[in-house]
Amino acid sequence: MLPLPSAGPDRGGPISADPISADPFSADVAGVTPAGVDLATTVVVQLADQAPTRAGDHQRLVALVGRVTGVDPAAVTLDRVCPNCGESGHGPLRVGFSAAPDAAPPVHVSLARAGGRLALAVTAAGTVGIDLESVAELGRSPVADVVLSGAEARALADLDPGAAEVTVAVVWTAKEAVLKAAGVGLRVDPRDLTVALPGPAGATAAGWPVLADWPAAPFPPGHVHLLPLAAAAGLVGTVAVVRTDRPALRMLPAPTR
Repeated sequence: MLPLPSAGPDRGGPISADPISADPFSADVAGVTPAGVDLATTVVVQLADQAPTRAGDHQRLVALVGRVTGVDPAAVTLDRVCPNCGESGHGPLRVGFSAAPDAAPPVHVSLARAGGRLALAVTAAGTVGIDLESVAELGRSPVADVVLSGAEARALADLDPGAAEVTVAVVWTAKEAVLKAAGVGLRVDPRDLTVALPGPAGATAAGWPVLADWPAAPFPPGHVHLLPLAAAAGLVGTVAVVRTDRPALRMLPAPTR
């Protein structure tokens, strides 16, 4: 049995706030990068309100990429190419630069929406996935039957309904973040993955979630790192990054208008 927590996840790992107050969604902040951020070892995450349109959310991601890389956002592009069928217009988000140093490491991005909120992730540490979910919205849907592995379902049986609802949301965000980082999305049955979370019985000694099992994983399970997010009340979020060692997590403040 994999013990699961009776409350939200431990936010283990280094987290810091960036003091820059300029609006990262405006074009005039190109070249203004958060001090001390090394994208090769750090995941930069920003939580904000959703834009009125999906295109607006993508523009905000482009602006964040420009901000943390020091590249003019006008030189940043986003596209989607499905790794399964090869067609464009769907699949994982990919970032490109029309003008960037040849030696620059690849930049990976991910985006998620829930409860009117937007979660953005940018890093050069490895492929990345981010997910954000509303506990209340998931609680109104029978997601446990399509999300939980056998070990997770058995562990939830010992929790009270409120704690079980939160735990399902945490497990779901972790799995969707991993599947995004793997580039496969929900073409893979989430029940094929098992996530262990920190809890009273010490399911993970590290104090943060881990991918305990995924037989068909395209990478060693120990090479995917789960970083819980401090999201707004009623929301839970997770970032997954594929690399050999655990990256740092840098939270940037939401922009102000």
